[in-house]
Amino acid sequence: DLEFSEDASGVLEGNKKSTNKQGDKSKENTRKIFSGPKRSPTKAVYNARHWNQPESEALPAPPALKTPSVPVRLSSKEAIHKDDGVFKAPAPPPKVIKTVTIPTQPYQEIVTALKCRKEDKELYTVVQHVKHFNDVVEFGENQEFTDDIEYLLSGLKSNQPLNTRCLSVISLATKCAMPSFRMHLRAHGMVAMVFKTLDDSQHHQNLSLCTAALMYILSRDRLNMDLDRASLDLMIRLLELEQDASSAKLLNEKDMNKIKEKIRRLCETVHNKHLDLENITTGHLAMETLLSLTSKRAGDWFKEELRLLGGLDHIVDKVKECVDHLSSDENEEKLVASLWGAERCLRVLESVTVHNPENQSYLIAYKDSQLIVSSAKALQHCEELIQRYNRAEDSICLPDNKPLPHQNVTNHVGKAVEDCMRAIIGVLLNLTNDNEWGSTKTGEQDGLIGTAMNCVLQVPKFLPQEQRFDIRVLGLGLLINLVEYSARNRHCLVNMETSCSFDSLCTGEGDESLKITGQIDAVQALVQLFLECERAAQLAESQTDELIKEAPTAQHDKSGEWQETSGEIQWVSTEKPDSTEEKVKKEEDDEELDLNKALQHAGKHMEDCIVASYTALLLGCLCQESPINVTTVREYLPEGDFSIMTEMLKKFLSFMNLTCAVGTTGQKSISRVIEYLEHC
Repeated sequence: DLEFSEDASGVLEGNKKSTNKQGDKSKENTRKIFSGPKRSPTKAVYNARHWNQPESEALPAPPALKTPSVPVRLSSKEAIHKDDGVFKAPAPPPKVIKTVTIPTQPYQEIVTALKCRKEDKELYTVVQHVKHFNDVVEFGENQEFTDDIEYLLSGLKSNQPLNTRCLSVISLATKCAMPSFRMHLRAHGMVAMVFKTLDDSQHHQNLSLCTAALMYILSRDRLNMDLDRASLDLMIRLLELEQDASSAKLLNEKDMNKIKEKIRRLCETVHNKHLDLENITTGHLAMETLLSLTSKRAGDWFKEELRLLGGLDHIVDKVKECVDHLSSDENEEKLVASLWGAERCLRVLESVTVHNPENQSYLIAYKDSQLIVSSAKALQHCEELIQRYNRAEDSICLPDNKPLPHQNVTNHVGKAVEDCMRAIIGVLLNLTNDNEWGSTKTGEQDGLIGTAMNCVLQVPKFLPQEQRFDIRVLGLGLLINLVEYSARNRHCLVNMETSCSFDSLCTGEGDESLKITGQIDAVQALVQLFLECERAAQLAESQTDELIKEAPTAQHDKSGEWQETSGEIQWVSTEKPDSTEEKVKKEEDDEELDLNKALQHAGKHMEDCIVASYTALLLGCLCQESPINVTTVREYLPEGDFSIMTEMLKKFLSFMNLTCAVGTTGQKSISRVIEYLEHC
């Protein structure tokens, strides 16, 4: 045993020596490859760049410790290989220490934690509840708005000098020219506060002009109107300052011109289609603001307050002023301006009188029915102007082969006349709807019933094709309102003579008995119109049914043939691919063409049915409480039978029941007329 141990120890000593020799050789090789040139032993180099040292993965594993908590260095770095005689700084201590806690119980888990010594922590501040970028931007915008409005409101107060107040109003109006600022102003409910501060502006001419300009700028939005009663009252008071400047504190002309120039430049930056920039006055700006604030953008309170504060008075007076200019203006530009002014005022009056009996009665009584008188004159002027400035695209058959005056289809004067006519009839429809007083007052106007008949029979020939149906239905509706509750108007219409409908003169096909020329009774012309529309509706309905019922017939497929090859039957195409694509495209075009034809027939059928129904309703209203009128209408009907009229009215009533609220006054009137005609 001892001998064996000695031999073994000798072998081990020999292996150790050889290993030491090989290690010395590897160190020498390492120095030769990686070591730099020899350096002076008197110099010391401090190298704190620990990131240039090898990674921690290359370090040998630390010896296992028996303690349950063992710190492990993650960011420790090896020092760079030392050169002979050169001193290196030690590696910096690790900043982050990974601590692993070994569980002592079987149900516990290993817990790993990262710790950093206090002296290694960098100085920093923890900010909690950091806002998002969008929130910061929104907060900044709101703060900027708040600062601006507080600054400007402080300059609007009555204790400030007049020049300061004017400058603040102009500055606020300039900011309100931006839609975003107007949105902020409305969102925070600041509009009423601004005008409450300027409540005394009507006492100063320059301040009232600036306030009217601010109102005009704020009215450029198509949002819900946010004016309260005090703001509307201020607007009405500013309207009265157009000619009344005696109580105002006048500025010298130079300062006033400066303010007007600022307002003119400001108004040029917004939508100002109807604003006369050469006529910048308080009344003009206030009127334009009022006309842009229709009741469609407000509640029922606006309709009532506009009447109580006197706003309707100013609008009616404006209508009269524009109508008076229609007979005197020869210049087309001035004529268009008058037509547009009347049309805009009438649109506001139309909207405030819908389902509002109080406003209807007030407007009928105002200055002895001034609105009705002005509307009747304006309608007669428009009837004359539409013949001079017609926009009809196609030729119309006229008696004695007289050609229609040729005009440009895009004539702006003709379009203004058409819009004004529709607005006039719309106001008159509201004033006469279920209102005997309004119907009587309107029918008393000289030539109004005859003008309404011409709107049904003659005026459509001067309009574009797509506008004829509208003006005809409006005229029929006005005549129905006039004769429904007024015996005087019924008598006037029955005894009137007129020309037959313009389109009945062009019937080249069909029943020759429908062709009537010259002056005829109004009842005969209406019966003629009803029969033509009823037959046209039947024809369109039959054509549409044929288009719908036509089924594609099964045709022999000639695109190929069946052939038997090697005991199998195969379909062999005989057409070229190009011809197949052309055939598919042609079929699609034919289907689209058929669909368009069906839609056109359906639209024409609907228009003819509505015109025939309105005409039948008008004739039924004429027959009420008048056996003489029943006999007159019966003479012109085929075989004197009212069933053709009642059938059309029943279809129209069914259509209204589907599309309108059940129980309206229109449906009750139709039902009453149907019941009366069935007993005739």
